[in-house]
Amino acid sequence: MSLRISLISLAFVLGTTAALAEDVPTFDLALDGTTFTPAELKVPANKPFIIKFKNNNPGVAELEAKDFGIEKKAAGKSEVIVRVKGGAAGTYLFVDEFQEDVAKGQIIAE
Repeated sequence: MSLRISLISLAFVLGTTAALAEDVPTFDLALDGTTFTPAELKVPANKPFIIKFKNNNPGVAELEAKDFGIEKKAAGKSEVIVRVKGGAAGTYLFVDEFQEDVAKGQIIAE
């Protein structure tokens, strides 16, 4: 009997965790050369979100957005997942740290 209760409890916890994970919006972001696509990410203000960052370049890239505490390296021709706590409404800069003078985009929290 206690095993059945434990299994039911486990199913409830797993179901709740899955539902919470589904509520976090995910945004695709790619880097080709010095161009981010999209150049603007529109995200909800004050809510967590996820960025799936795909580096299409042969060398390492580092997605950096200081206002969100993002510093995530992606090997050449790879994809990384970045979990972001969110931030206040506003417009924020993100760059590829290795070519930050030319590889830029914006996060727009609204």
